[in-house]
Amino acid sequence: MLYFSKEGELINTENGNLYYKKAMQILDDWNFGKTEFEIKTSGSTGIPKTIQLKRELIKASVEMTQEAFGLYDGHLFFCCLNIENIAGLMMLLRSQQLKGELMLVEPSSDPLEKLGNLDYLFSDNRGRNVFAFVPLQLQKLLENEKYIQILKTAKTILVGGAAMNAELKAKIAELYLPVYETYGMTETISHIAIKNIRLEEDAFKTLEGVEIKLNDSGCLMIKAPTTNFEWISTNDIVEIIDSKTFRLIGRFDNIINSGGVKIQLEEVERKIEENLKIGNRYFCYGMPDEKLGQKLVLIVESKEMSISKEQLSTILSKFEVPKEIYFVEKFSETSSSKVDKRKTIDEILNS
Repeated sequence: MLYFSKEGELINTENGNLYYKKAMQILDDWNFGKTEFEIKTSGSTGIPKTIQLKRELIKASVEMTQEAFGLYDGHLFFCCLNIENIAGLMMLLRSQQLKGELMLVEPSSDPLEKLGNLDYLFSDNRGRNVFAFVPLQLQKLLENEKYIQILKTAKTILVGGAAMNAELKAKIAELYLPVYETYGMTETISHIAIKNIRLEEDAFKTLEGVEIKLNDSGCLMIKAPTTNFEWISTNDIVEIIDSKTFRLIGRFDNIINSGGVKIQLEEVERKIEENLKIGNRYFCYGMPDEKLGQKLVLIVESKEMSISKEQLSTILSKFEVPKEIYFVEKFSETSSSKVDKRKTIDEILNS
């Protein structure tokens, strides 16, 4: 674990750790005025690409986050996301730009496990702690009462990288934790919209200075301080409610054509979530099929059969019922802890 206090104190529990050395290099680069930072996109839906982030646009992102969450008082930033991806990188840089404290651990499904006797730092900073997780990490933490008490010290808990299931959202609302689901991408330098899960909001609200509209394909376009006030297109199909609010429907590239019937994969996933509460991670996918062109399949992260076509047929239309259900012990993941759908599918096809 790495800990940087706002007074400049450094605690490194693993001096030879290469991950921590990389983090310290990033911090040095920022504090010595480096003007551009190289970062890779997540690669969850395609081949990762490398882009250059300008310092002034990174600072704009930090300022947007600062204003959205009121981060003005020497906050402690807990980073357990991969610093080679945008979410982890921005947690590092927020801590420096806002003159806060930083606690860094290597990414894992149980990110508070290695704190040892340093968890008192969260209590000392009650109301000033800023956490960022992927849903799988937060779900794991909420199974442990000690971790729940740590999370209750939070000023803000950011969750992104994947959708949260209904069970997780209900637990957050029950505990009244300050959790915000985030929407953003590498190209927007982290989040540009948030959803308050504690208040059970069902739509994203944009941060200050962000403009939104639809392109001809019905996908979201974004103009923001972090895009240098230029419009960029996404592959996300959304419903725009007003100039500051939108609902995420699904990805344009997640519409499959199965025997002439167009199916939005996220819509099928949503119906399964709302009606069956599987508990495990899962996703729908369009596999090549000689007869249909593409066939809808369901992939479940489970050692044993936990759902059947018969169950699905009671909640889905006949075209939405998956042609096949595959059970996989462990999904492949990207470096940013997102499910790597293509790699998972390839492993199924090659098994």
